[in-house]
Amino acid sequence: MIEWVIIGGILYMGSGDKKTAVTNKDFKRFDPLLKKYASQFGLDFHLMRAICMKESTFGYHPRVARGLAAPSDVEGSKSEDGKSWGVMQVTVPTARDYDTSATAEKLNNPEYCIRIAAQYLAWLSLRFPVTDPRRTEWMIKAYNQGLGNTNKERNGTISKGFANDYFNLVVGFYKQSKEGTI
Repeated sequence: MIEWVIIGGILYMGSGDKKTAVTNKDFKRFDPLLKKYASQFGLDFHLMRAICMKESTFGYHPRVARGLAAPSDVEGSKSEDGKSWGVMQVTVPTARDYDTSATAEKLNNPEYCIRIAAQYLAWLSLRFPVTDPRRTEWMIKAYNQGLGNTNKERNGTISKGFANDYFNLVVGFYKQSKEGTI
């Protein structure tokens, strides 16, 4: 089980006696790529950062970190449910909507994964009316649970709860990103 502990303003993660310090500076390592693709696809950079933080802790979550350290270790960046990969935790079927040759191996490359995630978020942004005050909420939830489940929720079906938890975490990380604390 992964533990997160803050001591003296430094975040430590790990399990048991093995803890690794992760500082605010470490969380900026993908900022150039996140800025590049947020700009290219008309997205909010801080939203991209917040999703990256939620999905992989900017690649510092132990499962993802192992894969990033050894790009051929595709299992090392796979999600706990085994359905998504990389720093943005994108599924292969979703990636194939933007690159028919998408593979788990390709998603293990941070730039590739961030670009695909940005394309997907841009596509999701077009699925919800600009006038809908909950548009960003629907985008974030759809990134997590899929468009079909999000549309069911929009039409009155009660969410299973995990999408609300996901949304609330992303919003919290978004605020921290805007404040410069992550």
